[in-house]
Amino acid sequence: MKDKKTIQRGIFLLIIFALLSYIFTSMTVWTTDGKYLLVSRYLRINQHDRVVSGENFAPDQYRFGSYYLVENFFKYFPIKWLDENSEELSSMLLSADYWTSEKKSMVDAYFPLDERESLVSDAEKAIAEFVDSVAGNSILLSNALKAMVAGLKWQEYITDPATAALLIGERLPEDVKAALDPSSEANRILNGHITARFFFNLLTLLLLYAFCRIFSSPVASLLSVVSFQAIMPLTTMYFGWETFHGLALFVGGLLVIARKGRFFHLCLLIMLGSLFRADHMVFLPLIYLLYNFRGDISGKIKLRLMLKSFIAGSIPALLMYMFSTVLFPDAKYSVDLIQLGYNIGYFWSWIYPLVFLFIPLLFVREIRDIDFFKRTWFWVLPFVAMNFVVARTAEVRLFTPVLAFMTPLVGVGLLRLLASETRGSVETE
Repeated sequence: MKDKKTIQRGIFLLIIFALLSYIFTSMTVWTTDGKYLLVSRYLRINQHDRVVSGENFAPDQYRFGSYYLVENFFKYFPIKWLDENSEELSSMLLSADYWTSEKKSMVDAYFPLDERESLVSDAEKAIAEFVDSVAGNSILLSNALKAMVAGLKWQEYITDPATAALLIGERLPEDVKAALDPSSEANRILNGHITARFFFNLLTLLLLYAFCRIFSSPVASLLSVVSFQAIMPLTTMYFGWETFHGLALFVGGLLVIARKGRFFHLCLLIMLGSLFRADHMVFLPLIYLLYNFRGDISGKIKLRLMLKSFIAGSIPALLMYMFSTVLFPDAKYSVDLIQLGYNIGYFWSWIYPLVFLFIPLLFVREIRDIDFFKRTWFWVLPFVAMNFVVARTAEVRLFTPVLAFMTPLVGVGLLRLLASETRGSVETE
């Protein structure tokens, strides 16, 4: 009976987390990947091609893991994601079948034919005046210029938007046209990235729930994970392909540490995570050391712990060195390495991180009641300091490891508050 209930709970959680991941991923398609319609899609595809060929700028080139996953795996998943605005633009520019009488009547409703004809008339007068000013007294030159302009049949492109749109589509460069075509290889790559985002979002939620369950009940853990996902839309202004990839492995590392799992597994997660966010993975060894380093253990064990932490910490450092000097020595940083001055002077560099972390910060008092957090919370300080110095903190996706680390506190704290409120209501009655 217990096993059956556990299976039912697992299926329920999988469905809930899959739906939450699907909703968030769909939203990023509209707000991030399709933010500037064709331009956003083209830039995303172009960035993928540059990373795979080893010609992208740093530090994105060093986070090549997500791109190779798509190139060799996720782009073969036949999953499509709705981006209605981009699909509309694609059909408008590339398909004559799009321009039905209904579509043309919609254009007429927004931009009536008589207004377009009036615009043509005004443009013709302006062109005639310009030609006369250029030709001067030469009637022959004036007539030749006017005939040349008339031969362009530009009036038709204003009075008939379908002709204009299809002409623009026909003249687009092939790589831009590929970004528009939903059936192209380029869009298969883009869909692959979006599918990977969905998968790693789901994986993050599952691992995060397992992490929360170490400290709280199933109800509190579910509440914590839902609150985490509710905050994530704030990351979509600056959302990198690698955000959930690196975060899933970081949470996996927290899970290994909290459960006192094998050191080898932690090193493996750090190594894999460094293909996405080496700067985040370097903090897992610090958390490992803080949690296991106790005053009552022998000096020999302390030395062994420090050695293990050093070995684990050297993995992302060595990989980053290899990426920057051996694999991609020509990758140059697109922005200045030090961003402290920018962050100090930019209002949103302070506001967004506070908003992003505000909910878990409300329950920071729970740290003193849970041994794991009481021992390990210190890592947050150098992590935040590092991001203020070398990153732009308005990009709150950078703080997702901190949010994930503090997520269990939300469910524990809320249940404590709600339980006391319930007791108060009962006593009043």
